[in-house]
Amino acid sequence: MVKFKPIVRKPGDLIRSEDWNKMQEDILKELKNLEKEIVELKNILGRIVESVVLTNLESPFGESYPLDQNIPGETSNYGISVLGHITRQWVLPGGKTGLICRFAIMDSFDMLYYWSGARNGDREILEISLEYIDGSTHTVSNVYLHEFTSLRPKGTTNPYVEYLLSPTEHVWYKYMLRNPYPSKQVRYIFFKNINPQSTPRIGNTLHYLSRLKMI
Repeated sequence: MVKFKPIVRKPGDLIRSEDWNKMQEDILKELKNLEKEIVELKNILGRIVESVVLTNLESPFGESYPLDQNIPGETSNYGISVLGHITRQWVLPGGKTGLICRFAIMDSFDMLYYWSGARNGDREILEISLEYIDGSTHTVSNVYLHEFTSLRPKGTTNPYVEYLLSPTEHVWYKYMLRNPYPSKQVRYIFFKNINPQSTPRIGNTLHYLSRLKMI
């Protein structure tokens, strides 16, 4: 806050040059301090983010299965009905390719986190598309997913940021997707399997972060 104590003069009074110069120097000093405080405040606000978790997500496309149920063609599962916020998995069984699921978001964000993993993983398997409210899209192809039947190292290709280990030591990996257009509202996110040799699964929860926007 600027603190300024004015020097009051009566009409016709003269002011010494020393007083006048001192007054201007004090004003300039306070303005510089105020400018510094404003910059620091902007930096603080720029680091503030809103965190949103969407759970129990449904999709009008694809098939979902409980975590403790074997997917057709597989002989094991997570051995538990709930793991973190994940209660169901969206999967295309039997080596099928195409759309796994579509989740509605209806919000803008900077970064999005999703839970995934794959049978016959450790390869490029997934395609992810964001559809914005204006009808435009952004697609990321050849997304690498880790094997879900045992924990894998992060590696350098699409490294996961976190993982959940089930009682059967099956794994959910948490991956990050950066939105190139954070000011645009995202209507849907699509997950597609592009590798017939693998069976990716998508957890029914999303987590996204939005930076506080300056007005």
